[in-house]
Amino acid sequence: MSLKLRVNLYNASLLPPKLRLSFSRLLRVSVALLSLLLLANIFAYFSVSSLEQEKRDLVQIKNQLSSEKQVLEAEIATRTPSLALVKQVELLAQQIELKRLLLGELGTLKAITSKGYSALLTDLASVADSSIWLSRIQVIEERMRFEGYTSAPQHVPRWVEKLQQVDTLKGQAFSTLTMSRGEDKPLSFVLRSQETEEKSQ
Repeated sequence: MSLKLRVNLYNASLLPPKLRLSFSRLLRVSVALLSLLLLANIFAYFSVSSLEQEKRDLVQIKNQLSSEKQVLEAEIATRTPSLALVKQVELLAQQIELKRLLLGELGTLKAITSKGYSALLTDLASVADSSIWLSRIQVIEERMRFEGYTSAPQHVPRWVEKLQQVDTLKGQAFSTLTMSRGEDKPLSFVLRSQETEEKSQ
């Protein structure tokens, strides 16, 4: 009688480890991420293109106003100016200055859009009105600073109230608001967030 001895060499630890993330799932995740990046780039491209077109329109209007102003100044130089004509020239000069400020604001918004702040840009556009012109926007982490001009001082507090209701700035506290009027310029203002003010001290 012969004895048979069986030795089981199978060991589960010798099997290759199971991958938790399969290739097909990894491929789907990669495609989804690429699609999101593509959509974000398309949105930023069209936003910048729209700002470029608006900038070209403003440049054209500004050049037209400058030409009208030069014609009126030539008329004033050749004859005794009437009070109405002088006021018209002053009004044109103010309109040209406002167009220049708007061009600066467009450049600021274009830079923000290019850096990926499209959500903030969209919210700022939703509360924009003809009484406020932003000339500079500074965003460093949670610290914010807005500089601009207004046609009247009472418009700024109302604009700040609307600003605090948008999604990207909801709950944002602003600590300081200063206003000043330079020579031959509209009323300017500077709005700082609370964290900006505390860090600067």
